[in-house]
Amino acid sequence: MSENEKKCPHCAEIINVDALKCKHCGEFLDGRTKEKVNVTVNNIDSRPKHSVGVAILLSFIFPGLGQMYKGNIGQGIIWAIVVTIGYIALLIPGIILHLICIGFAASKK
Repeated sequence: MSENEKKCPHCAEIINVDALKCKHCGEFLDGRTKEKVNVTVNNIDSRPKHSVGVAILLSFIFPGLGQMYKGNIGQGIIWAIVVTIGYIALLIPGIILHLICIGFAASKK
């Protein structure tokens, strides 16, 4: 072993002295563990990327916009068409479909 190499404290493989993470076992050499880093990354990714209030407001303004805001473009277009047809057919079905559309915009998916 040369002077610019050392053994990994986790798996005992030879690694560079300046390494922050073992290339063999993937463990960090500064006290962090793979599990801690993965939990932190997963917690960041699990936060909602949209606001339910904004989705509801957008669907109230125009049916389907809340779904599009949340990334469900196809579902938003379908809601826009269905609610528009409901309004054209009769006012009451349009209002009912519009309220259902707003409810779906408020859902977590």
